[in-house]
Amino acid sequence: MKLHPIVLLALLTVACKDKPKPVVTSIPHPTISTDGTRITFPDSLMMSPFTTQPARSGAIRTDFSAPGHVAAMVLRSTENPAERLVLFDEPSLSDNYTAILQHRINIQTERGNLERVKDLQAHGAASGKEVIEAQTQLANEEAAIISDEATLKLAGFDPEALRKARPNTILVVCEIPENQFGSIRKGLVCRLNFTAFPNERFVGVIDNVNDYVDNTTRQIKLRISVANPDGRLKAGMFAQAEFGVSEGNLMTVSRDAIVTVQGRDYVFIQTGPRAVERRAVELGQQRADRVVVQNGLKENDQVVTANVLQLKGLSFGY
Repeated sequence: MKLHPIVLLALLTVACKDKPKPVVTSIPHPTISTDGTRITFPDSLMMSPFTTQPARSGAIRTDFSAPGHVAAMVLRSTENPAERLVLFDEPSLSDNYTAILQHRINIQTERGNLERVKDLQAHGAASGKEVIEAQTQLANEEAAIISDEATLKLAGFDPEALRKARPNTILVVCEIPENQFGSIRKGLVCRLNFTAFPNERFVGVIDNVNDYVDNTTRQIKLRISVANPDGRLKAGMFAQAEFGVSEGNLMTVSRDAIVTVQGRDYVFIQTGPRAVERRAVELGQQRADRVVVQNGLKENDQVVTANVLQLKGLSFGY
């Protein structure tokens, strides 16, 4: 049986009236403070992607290495046991060291001569000219030794320390970057690996840190003394020095927790079950995947370490 079009339309109208209309609900959004420093999420589900780690202080250790070479060997002099025989890998440095030893002898001689001439002058047996000549000779020797000592120091050696160095010792000279200088000090123990003995580790001690930074390379020379009782280590051998420096207890956070905006660094702290707060921090050096925080955090602050870029967008509006 066919229905009249008017009757069919009426039936469809009634059917549409009986079907319930879907309820449209609004999507929840986080609430952000006017200055963007505080973000509050509407429920814990929306907060769950932003996992945290507590800020903790701990011992920080810096490990780095630097290439070097055996620049000198120290032996006991057979002719004069009180003096040290130093064999340098550069002949010119040997000349400088020998000249310094000779200047020391000459200075003692000239000082004695000056005193003798002054005494003769006091008794009328020497002229003022002879005194001036003796003074000039002494001044020349003192100037010459300063020049030779400066040359040795530029190469990483202290002439006085060489005269007192322990026999059967090698002296390794290496260079470290200027930015590592704060971690290095005299007396620090280090380990060395020599190319000639790849499977052995030798213990050394830093006994000198140069007083200047190279203007071109921005490197600082260190001198490391290593015991060499069997004489296996020779002048000129290459080495790799490994340093491990404890920097004390410092607070660090994951590198992933840091955001930088217009030159300033920030982290986000969970301050409640559904609340996050933006915090400005002052950072120190990076150690592996951790960054030292010098100011802005306190112990056990819950630092957000996941999906931080989303918080950055919410906090700063982009």
